[in-house]
Amino acid sequence: MGLFRRRKKEAPPPSPPPPVRLLSYRAANLQGVGTRPRQEDSFAFVNAMDVTAIRQKGLLAVVADGMGGMEDGKLVSQAAVSLISQGFASLDRSAPLGEQLRGLVLAANGELYRRFQGAGGTTLVACLIYDERLWWASVGDSYLYLKRGEGLYRLNRDQNYRASLYLEAVRAGTLSSGEADGDPDGHRLSEFLGKETLGELDCSLRPLPLEDGDRLLLCSDGVGGVLSGDELSACLCGDPHSACAAMEAGIRAAGRAHQDNYTALVLSCGY
Repeated sequence: MGLFRRRKKEAPPPSPPPPVRLLSYRAANLQGVGTRPRQEDSFAFVNAMDVTAIRQKGLLAVVADGMGGMEDGKLVSQAAVSLISQGFASLDRSAPLGEQLRGLVLAANGELYRRFQGAGGTTLVACLIYDERLWWASVGDSYLYLKRGEGLYRLNRDQNYRASLYLEAVRAGTLSSGEADGDPDGHRLSEFLGKETLGELDCSLRPLPLEDGDRLLLCSDGVGGVLSGDELSACLCGDPHSACAAMEAGIRAAGRAHQDNYTALVLSCGY
């Protein structure tokens, strides 16, 4: 009698992995002169409307607020935005992007000093999105906010005399902000682009993973210094165009007699 071996059932082929869902981005901007004689803010989006370019190269957003008390702030802010935008195109996406963005800002400062010899200056806030992650760098007192869920988070910090006094208080162990808050020169910038030597800049060397529903706001102090955090958070509840319209309405409603130039860029992240 012959022996028969039972044939083992073959395992079914593995199921293909679920497709990776990639974020998409929507962008809008707001800009106004306020009560100033001319506009000295500059801004740029790079690749914001090109999905393929975002996947391959990433997305860049930049705001620069030219310093009106110095020579032609507009020329300096335009030059700063142009330098950062040009440098973004040549970044090595396989190398640490935070360090490269920091290097771009330092190189831009050197070039601005060469061109203007310290007679002109600008603040700068730039954010770079690549592979669903965010890096940023800033100098001066422009703002970068993240709205996530019900929370609004300031991602960068000011470089002005008030912030310097805060840091001195912490180092001295007093932890008192009274002197800094009451100082009449507290708003004066301690750092800006266009100096011979840039003492410090605020940057993220570790990326922040972005999530569905996130909103990013980059703005000059004509927006961030006028509207409160609660007001900005309410504005950012809508799509980017609605957010810009709401901020415009809020600035007009504030009716400041000496309203600065104002610029805002809004980016929304979603599936």
